[in-house]
Amino acid sequence: MQGAAWGLFAISIWVGWILLTRYGVTTTLSPYDITALRFACAGLLLAPVVYRRGWGIRQVGVTKWLVIVCCAGVPYVLIASSGLQFAPAAHAGALVPGTMPLWAALLAMLFLKEKITGVRKLGLMLIPVGIVIFVGAGLTDFASGNWRGHLLFLTAAMTWASFTVAMRSAGQSGFTPLQAAAVVSVVSAVVYLPVYLLFLPHRIMEAPLGPIFTQTIYQGIFVSIISLYAYARSVAILGASLGASFASLVPVLAMLTAIPLLGEWPKASDYIGIAAITFGVFLSSGAYQAIFRKPD
Repeated sequence: MQGAAWGLFAISIWVGWILLTRYGVTTTLSPYDITALRFACAGLLLAPVVYRRGWGIRQVGVTKWLVIVCCAGVPYVLIASSGLQFAPAAHAGALVPGTMPLWAALLAMLFLKEKITGVRKLGLMLIPVGIVIFVGAGLTDFASGNWRGHLLFLTAAMTWASFTVAMRSAGQSGFTPLQAAAVVSVVSAVVYLPVYLLFLPHRIMEAPLGPIFTQTIYQGIFVSIISLYAYARSVAILGASLGASFASLVPVLAMLTAIPLLGEWPKASDYIGIAAITFGVFLSSGAYQAIFRKPD
């Protein structure tokens, strides 16, 4: 029950990030603003972790370190938040956490020589089926512009999957999730903030203080720090497979909560597509085997 509670807490924060970012980029703030607020806050708070534990370059190697910093940092946040300008929150919930296991499995097979068999293979096959059902019409509906958001969501999922695969390998060297979050946040703040202030367009000066404060606290503390801790606690109690299975709830929760909060109603085909993606994530994450495995 403790592990499940931590897992539900983590995904609630992830769903909240989708909804809050969607609201922000369609009202008063730009993706550039939200990215700046996130890493300014998280970078400042997590700087002591980097000071105590170091940058981790020697631990993981330059190549993996660059993948971790880039694929969980500014590029990922900019791509995902930009997609929310063009497509509803439910679509982000389905296509980012929903397709991430598919990208991660493909990258792991290519670079880590992992083999995918049995029920996990069936789950990975269901994910693209759900994508076709969910966004197939949207990719040809050029009038709505949703197709731009869909492509950005798929790119964001591939970016985060690259981070996941790099962390899976880097974790063997003692490079912990907290240290990774700290390094990503501090490097992102140091590199991005000067560029943002000097060269990038932003609307933050015209935005009310309320949305700025809310985005700063949620993006910089809840998403970057608290959700990481909650997810790590869930994995520590339940194991990697069961802990990761909670990601399969994100598409459903994002779709349902977007109805009352953002007024975004899904189509009938959306329910079928999200169901296929959710079940595919549940099978491919290893949760099925962990729950229904035969006792020794």
